[in-house]
Amino acid sequence: MKPDFNLETPVQFLKSVGPARVRALNRLGIQSVGDLLAHYPRRYFDRSQTVPIGRIRPGQDVTVLGEVLTCGERRTQRGGTLQTVTLGDDTGVLFCVWFSQSYLLKQFRNGRKVMVSGTVQSHGGRMQLAHPDFEILEPSGKEDENGEGRGPGLHTGRLVPCYGLTAGVGQHWIRSLVDQALGRFAGLLPETLPEGIRQRRGLPGRKEAVGSIHFPRDTANMESARRRLAYDEIFYIQVLMALRRESRGDQVAVVLDKPGDLTTRLVGDLPFELTRAQRRVLSEILADLRSGKPMHRLLQGDVGSGKTLVALIAALFVIEQGYQALLMAPTEVLAIQHGKTLAQLTAPLGVTVETLTGSTPSARRRALLAGAADGEIDLLVGTQALIQESVRLPRLALAIVDEQHRFGVKQRGLSTSAAETGEQAHVLVMSATPIPRSLALTLYGDLDLSLIDELPARRKPVRTELVKGDQEDSVWAGCERELAAGHQVFVIYPVIEETEGQDLKAATVEHERLAAEVFPTHKVALLHGRMKGPEKDEIMSEFTAGRIQVLVATTVVEVGIDVPNATAMVIHNPERFGLAQLHQLRGRIGRGSDGGHCWLLADRFLAEDSYRRIRFFADHSDGFVLAEEDLRMRGPGDAWGIRQHGAPGFRLANPLRDADLVRICQEDARSLLADDPELVKSEGAMVRRGLNEAFRGFLPFQSG
Repeated sequence: MKPDFNLETPVQFLKSVGPARVRALNRLGIQSVGDLLAHYPRRYFDRSQTVPIGRIRPGQDVTVLGEVLTCGERRTQRGGTLQTVTLGDDTGVLFCVWFSQSYLLKQFRNGRKVMVSGTVQSHGGRMQLAHPDFEILEPSGKEDENGEGRGPGLHTGRLVPCYGLTAGVGQHWIRSLVDQALGRFAGLLPETLPEGIRQRRGLPGRKEAVGSIHFPRDTANMESARRRLAYDEIFYIQVLMALRRESRGDQVAVVLDKPGDLTTRLVGDLPFELTRAQRRVLSEILADLRSGKPMHRLLQGDVGSGKTLVALIAALFVIEQGYQALLMAPTEVLAIQHGKTLAQLTAPLGVTVETLTGSTPSARRRALLAGAADGEIDLLVGTQALIQESVRLPRLALAIVDEQHRFGVKQRGLSTSAAETGEQAHVLVMSATPIPRSLALTLYGDLDLSLIDELPARRKPVRTELVKGDQEDSVWAGCERELAAGHQVFVIYPVIEETEGQDLKAATVEHERLAAEVFPTHKVALLHGRMKGPEKDEIMSEFTAGRIQVLVATTVVEVGIDVPNATAMVIHNPERFGLAQLHQLRGRIGRGSDGGHCWLLADRFLAEDSYRRIRFFADHSDGFVLAEEDLRMRGPGDAWGIRQHGAPGFRLANPLRDADLVRICQEDARSLLADDPELVKSEGAMVRRGLNEAFRGFLPFQSG
């Protein structure tokens, strides 16, 4: 029995989608027709203008309209086949060639009109296109029975969409599939914006916008569609943030106004002074804790700015008044690192700090759960294991969530669920991944923002150098100098093991080479994410203690590793990492008083865009400058960390580029909620349905 066709219809019910292609589409996150229609193009090729064949030149990207003169096939010396189609117009002749694609010849017949697009090559003195995109046209200009498109065609003669792909999914096929889905299902797309907003802001309807974002008539039509769909993304986030703030308006939090001496003793025992930025942020946090209203604050700071110390002081502020605190980290490595560091800092104060992760042995876990429930544990550190129902902190007053962007909204909402005092616990979320202010205000509108914008005076800059692969020996010589001075070295690789078809050095193989040939007199260890927790912990303990001099690793060391004696880092294939990830990696060195040296070792020729990005990273050390550039170059992607739980991140909106949209969306959201705070009137009910569609499971009210 066929299902009732709607936007939730699985893609397997579309024509030409067999089991193999279903699996391929699933890898792109496409399971339903709705998912397919929301798989927006990444960019467009402008093939709307044709060029006479006689005017084309090598190196040009052109679209040509011609008549099929001849078509044929021959064997190549390597046993393959070469298909050749000759096109002509009044000005000249053009050859089009394909390799081992015999099936294509069935579509070409002498005398047929064909539109082709590609990069012109000169081969044997003649102009040719290799593997061009093409459309077979009838005399009327429409596609023949072999096509599935409209107008001038899907693949040329227009602004042609270019989609994100995976193995088994090609551009031609997915364009035709999207076109098929639009023809059959676009009418089912519900309108999600009230008519008043659309008219006031000059926005097209949703159905029109989705059709135009895939197959725009021209650049203006494409930009109008993008703006409408970007408005949706930003507007609904603003509405959700406003609702979250409003839902907390009547909540009562633990009142903390009788401090003891733990915070004073800790700060007094530090071997350094807090920075002005740390003191300013602390005053903001402590004011929240004393207010009687639940704190929901985002603490941002660059790598090494001292966020963890600020969080610890806030935790001690609640502990010294008889309450408990928790700190949740996204990985076991980071949780264990935090647990050890905080236990050492608080040991002289008599504060009990314990760590709970998914790999904690059963007997130990039972003891920790009992201690937490009895109030014997003051500060519980851990991973997502902390938000399970079995974890009870009856006097929880402060929940700290580190590297919040790695968790997402769902865990942020659950982080206070352990409170049993009858009052809401305070929430402090931290991020060492710098987020541009434009993006932070968009994504974290339900949180107050505190920024540590100053590094400790004792921190020295890290020198960053981009090096070609054939100069690798000079890099190892530089590392030897650091080792001779008693320091330690990180060597970072993008993959754990070598993979067929991937020209990348792998951590496991290179670890053996470095240990045997490059650093034979030093202890070299390997660390990667597939290792068992105890094995990783032992290696990190040995490296922290200085008994391992060279640590070969993947990005498992990206956050939470604090080894002040590590002063050198070599990052292989830096083009494989984002700017934010590179910045986090580089932040592992130079954490002491000796500065550091980071080599970016490129084993291959870098494309122009990659070189420009890596060069920018080498020339800048400010994480917020790098974050702005990353946002400008790559877009925000899943910056909110919620797509992993079924809700969309930004697909088209870019708060840096769309600052005006952010402003008007905030205005429209506030205006709507001021008139209809419960979203029960006609326009509000439409927005409520849109919220349910976009953020199902993350709403501060029951969906309906």
